[in-house]
Amino acid sequence: MAKTSTYNIAVGMIVALGSFSYGFGFATFATSIGQPGFYAYFALDPTTPYTNSILGAVNALFFLGACVGALAGGPLSDHIGRRHTILAAALIAFVGGALAAGSVHIAMLIVVRILQGCGLGALATLTPVYLSEASTKEKRGMLTGLHGFFLVSGYNISAWVGYGCFYSKNLTFGWRGPIAFTCIPCLLLAIGCIWVPESPRYLLMKDRSDEAWRNVQRLHHDAADPTDSAAHEEFAQMRAQIAFERTQPSGYWGILTTRSYRKRAFLSCFVQFAANNTGGLVINYYSVIIYGDLGLTGSLPLLMYAIYTLIGALGNLCGLLTIDKTGRRFALLTGFSGCLVALVLEIAMLGKYVTVAVPNPAGEKVAVLALMFFVFFYGFFIDAASFIYSSEIYPTNIRARGMALATFTYFAACVTYVTPGATAVATIGWRYFIIFACLTVVSVVVIYFFYPETKQKSLEELAAYFGETVVDDTYEKDVEREKGGIEHSEMAG
Repeated sequence: MAKTSTYNIAVGMIVALGSFSYGFGFATFATSIGQPGFYAYFALDPTTPYTNSILGAVNALFFLGACVGALAGGPLSDHIGRRHTILAAALIAFVGGALAAGSVHIAMLIVVRILQGCGLGALATLTPVYLSEASTKEKRGMLTGLHGFFLVSGYNISAWVGYGCFYSKNLTFGWRGPIAFTCIPCLLLAIGCIWVPESPRYLLMKDRSDEAWRNVQRLHHDAADPTDSAAHEEFAQMRAQIAFERTQPSGYWGILTTRSYRKRAFLSCFVQFAANNTGGLVINYYSVIIYGDLGLTGSLPLLMYAIYTLIGALGNLCGLLTIDKTGRRFALLTGFSGCLVALVLEIAMLGKYVTVAVPNPAGEKVAVLALMFFVFFYGFFIDAASFIYSSEIYPTNIRARGMALATFTYFAACVTYVTPGATAVATIGWRYFIIFACLTVVSVVVIYFFYPETKQKSLEELAAYFGETVVDDTYEKDVEREKGGIEHSEMAG
């Protein structure tokens, strides 16, 4: 059994700064719209439909940039490597964040948020790809789960930064400061890439086996195994399977035209779409407005948002520590079922006790509690598991592009639900969440009947679930003998 070394975990935490950067950058605008200085600087009235449309446009174009970053990041990482693409994305997000913080007009903010979204979208795509490829099968859930934990930790730190900035006497700093701080994790990630080794599976795809072995040996070295026999066994299976996969279709066209790849893509993309179907991103992005509708005023909506994201982050931490034992199916089914119960409770409280002529204080408190209940189940069981499943389900030859399709689906769903979110929350209120409750029922049914368990399986062994060939090291030896026979025949001729 290959060991997940301390070095492996340290590298994973550096790479997971990409997830933190995305979470921090995405959530910062959610706190900025809770700052009075934001509306004052851009001369916006927070009570008008025009302002709601502006907020929707800023969010939609951010996710448009994220879609572009995801689809471009996948192919680029297949050409120049996971490490260099993560570095490039971090630098793009850094520049985008700096320009967003310095915006002097709402149009400028909208445009530079596209650039920032492009960099952050690529990071959200490639971080789980790298983490899954650099992990052992025994701890892949834990290591890839760092993506969800760091992402929601970015939400949480952003929330506390926004809460603190609310008390700034400089109203402009109240909204510029949080956006400017998004540059910090991007810069730290770019510096950290100096010490991050390239993904060994990517190197094998490029036929750089010696370098790939050195990286596997460093990542999975076990002091109790001086000959690295477990790492050798892992590497042999990895090399043989990838040698076979290099002969198979690849690229986006290969995914669309190969039946087993289409099935993988469906499972990967649907779980990302399902995660958004719960309404989690709408609640997260407009929670400051939602808490205001629940009767909270002043800095309390920002404080409740910070507590909300803290529960989500702690849930993700618990999830990554347990998912290799409980499994992906259990986590997803439990998470979606729990979120469904929370949504039904929230809808009932809003419709019966909150959005009435005389709101009931007890009903408002239960509605807030239902949101906390929701994020607990989402963070503990869905966040980590959805990204783990999406990244591990693909073979190496299409993993980066397959994950790009999954995160593209995630961002497209964000555009679909978050863009009209401000207007929907302001006009139809709790009825908007009925849509999410119905869609979550569908998600539970699909996951129950179509999703196989993947825990404790190597990335190469998962091919068996899709009717594909699982090879051992004899395959590579046969290929070498065949090449040698051809060369001998040519020489003899």
